[in-house]
Amino acid sequence: MMLTFIEPTLFEKLRSAQALPSPGGVRLTIMRLCAQDDPDMAELIHLVQSDPALSGRIIRIVNVLNAHRVRPIASVSMDSMLLVGLQAVRQLALALSLAETTAPASCVNFKLPAFWAHSFAMACSAQAISGHTRVAPLGEMFTTGLLANIGRLTLASAHPAGYSSLLTRPLEPSAQLAMEQSLFGFNHLNIAAALMQDWKIPELFCDAVLHYESPSLPEVLPAPRPLEIVWTLALSSAMAELGCGAPAATEAALRKVATALPQLQLAPHDFLELYQQAGEDWQDWTQTMHIAGKSLWQGLPAQVHDRLLRLQQTGSDDDAAA
Repeated sequence: MMLTFIEPTLFEKLRSAQALPSPGGVRLTIMRLCAQDDPDMAELIHLVQSDPALSGRIIRIVNVLNAHRVRPIASVSMDSMLLVGLQAVRQLALALSLAETTAPASCVNFKLPAFWAHSFAMACSAQAISGHTRVAPLGEMFTTGLLANIGRLTLASAHPAGYSSLLTRPLEPSAQLAMEQSLFGFNHLNIAAALMQDWKIPELFCDAVLHYESPSLPEVLPAPRPLEIVWTLALSSAMAELGCGAPAATEAALRKVATALPQLQLAPHDFLELYQQAGEDWQDWTQTMHIAGKSLWQGLPAQVHDRLLRLQQTGSDDDAAA
């Protein structure tokens, strides 16, 4: 597959230097089986059942999809694998394998536990939102949310000293991307999209990762569904900032939420439910993956429903004035 998000020779140079995160172990075997035209399903199910994190994610997705069942399922079976889809199972195995990747100690300002806590918060939020909007399969949206910031880990691995120094600078997101591109020849979004493309994740999701930090780009992604996935990731990022970010970021995150909700035809009361779902899911994951100690998903500010309505009204007034 020809890479289209960054210069292929640069990507191969990073690969040769072992600076790119890559899957391994049993989950790599699961990925390869899922990619076969006629996989040995008995072996695949056995391998998935032996992986508590992966099987737990599949079971959770199936129970969301079959919420009308009297009894929730408690184990992985042929039916549950096919309901989730082998493409989604492959992507989940990839994502969970990468979630065990470490960063060099020399990148002192890159905090790995906080990085994975935020990444899983985005993943849980993306799944909660797509469970409501049905914009994409739940497993694929979870994976996309988890991998959306994998480029930051790549920068920490490829350029630990330079990236650590850059992290001390208070830059706006667009300035951060420009500085990364200038210093390193790639930024955290285009290398994330390139990695996902190399892992054979559908380009629809790669494009979404490339644009989610600046979602108001209808001229770039004119079709409704790709744009909806971009806004799903944008809302997921804001939810992650609220759930496990610094309290100082709360107001800015709420503004992002207020902007994203109408783009997805969601109301503030929908957001309250989605935020609770994502938080419960995130709490399970932080314990399963041992990534955030005893951290708790932060509660929303008082009267957040009314605040979101006011922010949306303010935004509408600003648009009208412009």
